[in-house]
Amino acid sequence: MPFFIFRGIDGADGASIRAEVRDAHRAYIRVPAMGCRVVAGGPLVDDQGTAMFGTLLVLEAADRSAAEQFLRGDPYSKAKLFASTALDRWNWGLGNLVLTTATSG
Repeated sequence: MPFFIFRGIDGADGASIRAEVRDAHRAYIRVPAMGCRVVAGGPLVDDQGTAMFGTLLVLEAADRSAAEQFLRGDPYSKAKLFASTALDRWNWGLGNLVLTTATSG
């Protein structure tokens, strides 16, 4: 299955929305659904590493439509956290990721 990179940049109320739905988001992305699963990801942070301002996810999905459907179900998306988003197909070229369901963090 192909990989996709999702990048979402928080809107003006990002910190409060993120705090409100973060636990639900973290639970959601750990369960494969709709022909898609998250294989890596985390928050985008400022240069000091303290303030979150966005999200990056690496998805393995049956196709773009499956990735888009999965992302629409994410609590962050439902809460309208992101001011802008991008979803790009990605060819894995470097690194060795163990492709198992994430259990940490």
